[in-house]
Amino acid sequence: MKSVIVPPLLCSALVYAPVLDTLWSRGQVTVADTRRDTSIAAMAERILRENDGSFALLGTSLGGYVALEVMRQAPERVTALALVSTSARPDTDEQKAARARQSALVEAGQFTTLIDAAFPGVVAAENESDEALLTTWRDVTTPVGAEAFLRQQQAALGRADLRSILPTITCPTAIIHGAGDRLIPPAAAEESAAAIPAATHTVIDHAGHFLLHEQPAAARAAVAAWLDLVAA
Repeated sequence: MKSVIVPPLLCSALVYAPVLDTLWSRGQVTVADTRRDTSIAAMAERILRENDGSFALLGTSLGGYVALEVMRQAPERVTALALVSTSARPDTDEQKAARARQSALVEAGQFTTLIDAAFPGVVAAENESDEALLTTWRDVTTPVGAEAFLRQQQAALGRADLRSILPTITCPTAIIHGAGDRLIPPAAAEESAAAIPAATHTVIDHAGHFLLHEQPAAARAAVAAWLDLVAA
């Protein structure tokens, strides 16, 4: 089985380190490139263009927006879908304002400042003082760079409302979300899980938006369960 994994906003391929062996044990793994395009639609088109045939698709946060757009463009290509820390809804006005502030900071040459400022919001409240997790966050985000981050922000701002396609998704689907996610509330995952006919819904305790690294063992278990569902 081939899997395509789509990173979140501001995250390199390292974000998937905790679950990479779990995915790779089942077959080929390709990391999608979300650094070059300025729209979610173009990111999805790139995935479809650069990967032959069918594949399982796992997207986290912004990667989930892209995964849903792939489902809109070519659902027949996707054999299984996993949506981690994401939503089918467009940004609220509050989220748009936050993105504008972040982009202004980066445009002012404060990319590393943005990385550290973002950390408390991407983890559960109980993990804000975890220095090892902060170091991991810096390692995961720094390689993306300021220019790619700004393109990703533009893409996220302009994304479509994809709630209408959720009931049409028929492939094995896993919804995985942190109980303490403060960027995308757990209610967004509940909404997607309720709308997708055969979705499974896993809530990971003691984890926020950065759940793959906050609770790696639980993340691996959730991804393995999804892959088992695909195999079945």
